[in-house]
Amino acid sequence: MMDKLIDALCLQCGMCCNGVLFADVRPEPGDPSPLFQGNRSRVAQPCPAFNTATCACAIYAERPVRCRKFECRQLLGVRNGTVTIEKALRQIRAARGLAAEVEKLLTELGFNNERLPLSRRFQRCQRAAENGNLPEAQLDQLADLQLAVHQLTGLLTKEFYA
Repeated sequence: MMDKLIDALCLQCGMCCNGVLFADVRPEPGDPSPLFQGNRSRVAQPCPAFNTATCACAIYAERPVRCRKFECRQLLGVRNGTVTIEKALRQIRAARGLAAEVEKLLTELGFNNERLPLSRRFQRCQRAAENGNLPEAQLDQLADLQLAVHQLTGLLTKEFYA
């Protein structure tokens, strides 16, 4: 029963696969996952096996070893009984809401390559601003983005990274 509840929790989240929590996944020695065929040294997030519509992995049975091992703080809390499913889902909704705000602001600022993780898109936006390549009219949006990234990073650090 607990595994079904945990599965439901993960299928509401997906942040370990969609580029919010991590920028990439690296193989462990001998990792048999098809994602690392051809001696790929990493798989950039969002993961190509991640289905955004269902929050599910298309190669779940063959996912990378690191993916099998990772359990976020919410999942660990539910598993050990220190966090209720309801509280975990509230944290997931809060984090996903902040991630959506970051995504929206990045898109408005022209950093809309969805094949890149949020962190890399944000870094590119920051670099553009530092190099004077953002119009002055967008500086308020940049400030909003910086605040949203700060809030998201704080929440992820406190509630998701194990």
